[in-house]
Amino acid sequence: MSSAAYQFNRLFSYKNLQATYHTKISKSSVVGNDRINKKAFESRLEENIEVIYKKVKNQKYEFTTYKQKLISKGALSKPRVISIPTLRDRLTLRCLCDLLQKTFQDDVKLEIPQIKIFNIQKDIESGLFDGYIKIDISAFYPSIDHILLMKILRKKIRKKEILSLIEKAIKNGTSSTLKKKELYINDIGVPQGLSISNILAEIYFSDIDKKMKAIDNIEYYRYVDDILILCKVDQINSIADKIIFETKEHKLDVHPLNENDSKSSHGSLSEQFGFLGYEFNNYKTSVRLASKERFESSIVKLLTTYKYRQERAKNNLQRTRLLKILEWRINLRITGCIFESERRGWLFYFSQINDLEVLHKIDSTILKLIDRFLLTTRIKPKSIVKAFFESKSNLQKNKYIVNFDNMNTIQKRKILEVYLGEERLNGKSDSEIDRLFGMKISKVIKELEEDLQNLS
Repeated sequence: MSSAAYQFNRLFSYKNLQATYHTKISKSSVVGNDRINKKAFESRLEENIEVIYKKVKNQKYEFTTYKQKLISKGALSKPRVISIPTLRDRLTLRCLCDLLQKTFQDDVKLEIPQIKIFNIQKDIESGLFDGYIKIDISAFYPSIDHILLMKILRKKIRKKEILSLIEKAIKNGTSSTLKKKELYINDIGVPQGLSISNILAEIYFSDIDKKMKAIDNIEYYRYVDDILILCKVDQINSIADKIIFETKEHKLDVHPLNENDSKSSHGSLSEQFGFLGYEFNNYKTSVRLASKERFESSIVKLLTTYKYRQERAKNNLQRTRLLKILEWRINLRITGCIFESERRGWLFYFSQINDLEVLHKIDSTILKLIDRFLLTTRIKPKSIVKAFFESKSNLQKNKYIVNFDNMNTIQKRKILEVYLGEERLNGKSDSEIDRLFGMKISKVIKELEEDLQNLS
């Protein structure tokens, strides 16, 4: 069964709340505005779950003000506001997210960008289209209308307890402090950073998606707030008017079409255009220059951080450890990895390119950077070209690209020894090693994903 009421009773049971915490929340080391860390939360885990269990079901659950984190979008743009919930709220939101995904599974089909890019390539090569329309929604998450969103949700959700919880979650404020909570009520938009944010945004846009996909002789693609439509050139104006009208009906604005520096554009497929960080030029699919430069800058950052720490190292043991960490992190940045059954990193994101020249240039740049930092004879970086081909092979057996999921405790301990030192791991049980490893790798994965921000 996928009815909301059935899922509510199943997902917010005491047993499932406990299981969800251990499988999906416990590895996180992020602390919300209540400053309660994982250790303190787990010391009262049964009590915390009891609070969720009882208060959600009697509609008395209240979210703590989300902690604010600002993500830079460049010098000319306002930073993106990320909302960080407390551990208790994170557990509640995770179960709510699972409920929404089950309830709307027939309406919302989540696809990773690589699948969309693969299908776009096929449609371009088909010869059926000679024009494109690229639409970017302005301030998508912050513009989602609460009244309209709740109206859409009520089509499949009748249970008041669920609707009340969703409304409280999206109206809950975000601030760097817990003080004066009444000043931080959110009247519009869905806070970014919550586990429910993406599914709510997809549900909000689902009616538009259905209408656009019903139009004959076009191909329509959307990923979050980026839309690409392939069509005939003589259709461009009418199709553009249609998508702009539909978005306005949902109280969303689009960046103006074909204005200078606009994120929205239209034209002939013979022209070069970008989508989701990729660049299309006739039948060549490559990486946008900005995406390439952001990746190379992340290597520079690793080298600069290493140099700074080396200068302050107290002894040769620390210097040796720092060098090992640098080489390991550069290679991880180059190849990406498998973690929690997902392919992570820059290379996997751009796995659909057919332009090897850009990868050769990245390899060359990395070697030049290592030489500039006088490390040519001390570390040996992996090749992003080789990693690209290795990524097409059986990743369960591949040794060039690290698979953290297949590591045993001894392998995990060795990696932790590089970071923490052997002496700090003495006496640690296997379960404690697993926990520390999960926390460390989760942090490293977040750094990998920083290379993939602002790709629209």
